[in-house]
Amino acid sequence: MIHSPLRNAKILIVDDKQSNVDLLKDLLEDTGYMHIKSITDPRLVVGLFEAFKPDLILLDLMMPHLNGFEVMDQLKALIPKETYFPILVLTADMSAEAKLKALSGGAKDFLSKPFDMYEVRIRIENLLQTRYLHQLLENQNQVLDEKVKERTKELELSNKELIISRDKAQESNRLKTAFLNTISHEIRTPLNGILGFASFIIEPDISQEDKEEYLNDLNVSSARLINTVTDIMDMSMIISGNMQLNTTSVDVSTVLHNLLDEFSTSCATKNLELILEHPTLPPHVNLITDESLLTNALSHLLNNALKFTSSGTITFGCEQKGGQLEFYVKDTGIGIAADEQQRILDVFMQENYSDSRLHEGNGLGLSIAAGLVNLLGGKLHLVSEKQVGTSVFISLPAKSQ
Repeated sequence: MIHSPLRNAKILIVDDKQSNVDLLKDLLEDTGYMHIKSITDPRLVVGLFEAFKPDLILLDLMMPHLNGFEVMDQLKALIPKETYFPILVLTADMSAEAKLKALSGGAKDFLSKPFDMYEVRIRIENLLQTRYLHQLLENQNQVLDEKVKERTKELELSNKELIISRDKAQESNRLKTAFLNTISHEIRTPLNGILGFASFIIEPDISQEDKEEYLNDLNVSSARLINTVTDIMDMSMIISGNMQLNTTSVDVSTVLHNLLDEFSTSCATKNLELILEHPTLPPHVNLITDESLLTNALSHLLNNALKFTSSGTITFGCEQKGGQLEFYVKDTGIGIAADEQQRILDVFMQENYSDSRLHEGNGLGLSIAAGLVNLLGGKLHLVSEKQVGTSVFISLPAKSQ
């Protein structure tokens, strides 16, 4: 009996004599093969080959209509070149010429009639075993190819991720360098002013008027230094997640009027009109949030508007939109280009950042505001157009009493 894997092999017998077919079928069935088909008209071989998909063909050479050589020529178009497909020629033509022609035409083995049935069985088993091993190898190669393709895709994806990570790291390093340059400038400049004016103010020969001017300059430099340090501390606490929330019921009108008082003088100094659009909120709307953080976020937005607006107006206020309260700060300043509007929210960024900056500041304003709003459970977005102005919106959830 044959080995188990070979029992399911499909064997096709092609011989114009039915007696030969019956003899071979009996041999194959006795050996244990389970899938056997035969045909006596060689003209039908192609159709049966495509339907049956045999693993082995037992082929006679001398047949009417089509001889065995012609049959093999037709089958060449159906059998891939890289596939091992066994054809065992069984023929009464014992000439060396016929044997060489058959083996060169596609046959893998050749036996002359009358043949020994035991030898036929051994030849068939050897050919099928070889076919089976080739199929295993092809399957393994296919599995290997699939794994290689899969691994290649993984590597390509990994390379893309590495490139993205590299680009992010490079951008992060660039931002850190820009930040260090900015902080160095923002700390040194007011510190130099403090040291310089402090040395001037103690000079014995200066007038009272000069002392007052130097004292004012000292106060300005000190305030700028304090603001820089405060911004750095705030940003550090936001990034580290250490900023604490203290939520209470907030009087929106009071918050906005306090900001109006705080920024009125600075706007008047630059001849800017500061407009508070007083909220007309329904009495049942209640804002539960951290008043200090909300005020801080709005202060940064107003300070940014003041910094980047040289003429016109700064308008701020609040209105209800569904279940949200939307705070806004609108200015008529230089605006932000469309391709910069998302990037501008990144830490330490000013639009078109360079060493020769046109506006003082550490570039943390919008970043801090966005971080604070995120802590409050809200959203910040901006709308801007170059040389027209910028509008920044803060949406916070409001509860109905």
